Amino acid sequence: MFTIDASVHVNALNRAEAGSGESQAFLEFVSKRSVPVFSPTVLLVEVATTIARVYNDPAKGIAFAQVIHRLPGQVWVPLDEITALEAGRLGAIHGLRGADAVYAAVAHRHRSTLITLDRQQLERLSPILRTQQPIEALISLTDE
Repeated sequence: MFTIDASVHVNALNRAEAGSGESQAFLEFVSKRSVPVFSPTVLLVEVATTIARVYNDPAKGIAFAQVIHRLPGQVWVPLDEITALEAGRLGAIHGLRGADAVYAAVAHRHRSTLITLDRQQLERLSPILRTQQPIEALISLTDE
């Protein structure tokens, strides 16, 4: 089970970015096998706005968010009061930015591995939950 940060989805789309191929391969592997992915609903906002801004193309951002919304295995976790309070607690304790703390709260609650390219999440959250980069997760999945 995984929680996948927006950084991985955005990286997979941008082939010019370092690690894009690994992010693509990981997402394809998870999608094809319908592995459960616990995603905060804020993921849809983050990918739509980031893609729209980076490519100066609102339609591309919206379309990409819709594709992610329909991926097999997705379990959407709303930002309700309980999740927000837990995200605030984890963010404050571990020095995270707001949306990063939401991913941490979702991964923590669902005991899933947080897949991210964000250094702060990787380093600061490793004491309380499993964090991996896409390539690490892909290697561990293919070794099983």
